[in-house]
Amino acid sequence: MSTTDPTPRHCPPELLAGAKKISVGPELTGLLWTDVRTRLSGPARQYLRRTFPAVAVQAFTATTEQYWEDWLSDGNLDELSGLVVVLDSTGLPVAWVASNDRSFGGRRCFYANSAGVHPEHQGTGISSTIWRALLRAAIVRAAPRSLYAVMRTGNPLVYGAWSAATGRTDTTWPAPGIPIPEHIRRIAADAAADLGQADRLNPRTSVITDAYDDTEAGLWTQRPTSDRADVDEWFATLLGPRDAIVLVVAFHPIRVMIDEVLRQARRTLGLRSSRSARSSRARD
Repeated sequence: MSTTDPTPRHCPPELLAGAKKISVGPELTGLLWTDVRTRLSGPARQYLRRTFPAVAVQAFTATTEQYWEDWLSDGNLDELSGLVVVLDSTGLPVAWVASNDRSFGGRRCFYANSAGVHPEHQGTGISSTIWRALLRAAIVRAAPRSLYAVMRTGNPLVYGAWSAATGRTDTTWPAPGIPIPEHIRRIAADAAADLGQADRLNPRTSVITDAYDDTEAGLWTQRPTSDRADVDEWFATLLGPRDAIVLVVAFHPIRVMIDEVLRQARRTLGLRSSRSARSSRARD
């Protein structure tokens, strides 16, 4: 019996070296690199530098192609512990996620470095699918200890999606009206220091003032909105155009593994899971 190769016809062969293919949907191919420093080849980096920035500026409308060319520098790429790039049928990037392994506040952390989806592919669930590919491996490595996902974000859609990912209401910080525990404050403080922005962090709110000072207007000409009006209103009150929060989400391995088994069972039985958040224009 023949099978269909999911790799796009025009996928450059230099991108395939060192990458693992993951399923992300019809006419799309996801390529995952772990230990990016050694697995993402020089030719693959050059291809991404030629094609990626033009896509990224459509997801982040207040940024420039130079901003993303800098993000694709060898120095930055070599710091990544994981990278997923989704290609369309022509071999052009349409979505990405990237992560770093970090130790913040004495805890093992999964730092969500960057993520984005081309506007034509937003709302399809690509972002959550490819984040899950990176996060699953990190949770397994951390077991039986908890893993803390950490990110700098000014996007309420990102906040809502990651808050929902654990299936609990008491594992996300900051949250409206809830004090931030001391161990989470230490994680946020170390994350802000790692970003070179420790002096801009308000430990009470976990807000970094002028977090995106390398662009004149922040990341977007208009901040994205989520599926929750209360979160959108909270972000509008809490953050200025260039501000961000240090978001911390705790994942407990045993619970996550059980939830993954249930998710796979629902998929096998053809049952719908709970409503997922729209794909985001998400970068930390």
